[in-house]
Amino acid sequence: MEIQKQLRVRFNRFIDRCGWKGLVALIFYPVTTLVTTPVRLVQTLWNCRVLADGKNWGNYPHFSPHSAVNSLFYWTRALNLYRYGRSGKGPNLGLGDYSLTRCFHYSLLSFYAYWKAGAVTLLLGMFGWWAGHFLWLDQSGINFWWIFSVLTLALFSTTFYSNAFALQNYNALGWLFVPVTLYAWYNKLWILASLSLLCASFCSITVVFLMCWLALCLSLNSWSLFPILTVIPSCTKLLTHLYPFLMNGGILGTIGSIAKAVGLTKKNSKYIRSGMMRLGIGRIYFLLIYSQFVFVSLLVNRTIPMLLVVSIVIWIINFRFARFADDQSMYMLVLSVATATTIQSNTYNIYVLLSFWMLVSPIPKLIGFPNHNCFTVVPKFKPFDISPILNEMTKFLSPVQEGQRVHMAFDDPHGRYELIFDGYRILLETPLYIAARKNFHFMPDWWGVWELNSESDRDFWGREVDDVKNQMNAWCADFVVVYQESGTELDDKWKLAGFKQASRFSWKEFEGYARPYSGPAPDWWLLGYEKGRNEARTEAGLGFGLR
Repeated sequence: MEIQKQLRVRFNRFIDRCGWKGLVALIFYPVTTLVTTPVRLVQTLWNCRVLADGKNWGNYPHFSPHSAVNSLFYWTRALNLYRYGRSGKGPNLGLGDYSLTRCFHYSLLSFYAYWKAGAVTLLLGMFGWWAGHFLWLDQSGINFWWIFSVLTLALFSTTFYSNAFALQNYNALGWLFVPVTLYAWYNKLWILASLSLLCASFCSITVVFLMCWLALCLSLNSWSLFPILTVIPSCTKLLTHLYPFLMNGGILGTIGSIAKAVGLTKKNSKYIRSGMMRLGIGRIYFLLIYSQFVFVSLLVNRTIPMLLVVSIVIWIINFRFARFADDQSMYMLVLSVATATTIQSNTYNIYVLLSFWMLVSPIPKLIGFPNHNCFTVVPKFKPFDISPILNEMTKFLSPVQEGQRVHMAFDDPHGRYELIFDGYRILLETPLYIAARKNFHFMPDWWGVWELNSESDRDFWGREVDDVKNQMNAWCADFVVVYQESGTELDDKWKLAGFKQASRFSWKEFEGYARPYSGPAPDWWLLGYEKGRNEARTEAGLGFGLR
């Protein structure tokens, strides 16, 4: 009944927004996307010519404002790892002096590449992934036109387009090696599979983790040890990431923190991913288009595509029980396995091609283009220049000196993961990166949230004057950032309470250039509070200060 209610609500909302013509367009979206996505791909690639001169690649982290600003999350961690090493401590992460051994899940090669040349890294990873399938041309028993047809559909699919230009991050370089691994597995080229997975381990622990499960199932299905043996070199390499843990300790506490963060356990957990466990309309839709391909393959080839079934099970576990990977990784896993499986089947059957197209080209709106209401046609992108935002944010935070601390005031999310940072989490990545670059501490961030994810821990929350004073004292903050809706003047309550305005930043000024949020455009004020600063020095002796 709940699903039926959701369907009615979504249907009425869609009709109100798009009308009956929109409904007709949605029904025929498989044909529409087959025509329009290639055009969008050419348009976006043409816009990428700004990258051709090889200059200022660091200014272009991604292809949309939302994804570009969100990329700063990885920039901040990359900068800390570069300065202090995996065995060091990040003075501007979490609660301060954050142990970087907890960053074991980052592969530095791809991490640094994404930091210094984000858009170029994405293009290399995604188009390298596509080109890797041409290894199948070496198989004389497979029809050339069958390979050409499958790869053309894969290239023009909404899954490939969304991952290349909207969703992927540093993991894109890891996916580059997956087609080679699958090709090697299918053709029993075990050394090639081992080498490709070893290369992938230098670019993405997520990719290797997912491929390990496929290797295990392939070994069980074929009663052969060779598939699982191919993951040993890559897993051995990834185990070296844990060496700082063995030297410094704390691995059990970190594992517990990660288990809470991904939703694997809720015991004594303060923040719960309430929306993660739901089987909503979007997930039902993906389950249907994935399942129809399994069904068609069974009818045509008389065999169950085992690796694809395992991939679907992993996808279900990821959203239902423990979110160990982002949605885009699940999309790429299914796309990779489905593409290799379809090529290997070599049926040249039109029904298999149609079924494959339905799987790899879901409705653009549902596969996820942040801040784009695109139901039947994917949006056009271009490399996004992040430097104007970074320059203005640097000016905004210029009153803060090296070694100082800034607290930002947010409402209490009351234990709901989705409400943390009041819906402005993406915007928060900008000052966090500037703080890391300028060597001062801006808080809270996600790392700090997960460090205090037990019910008995204190928190960071409150936007009223007294709450802000208490938090500044507790965290020894020299400044606080408060926000209001754009176009308003700073509430007099702050001046009356002894706060002094140091600077102001308006996201409204970037409205036509970047809007990486869905709510109203906020204005930020950087406020100093001399009395609170003196109180903080006193409170530090009580154990609250974590400088």
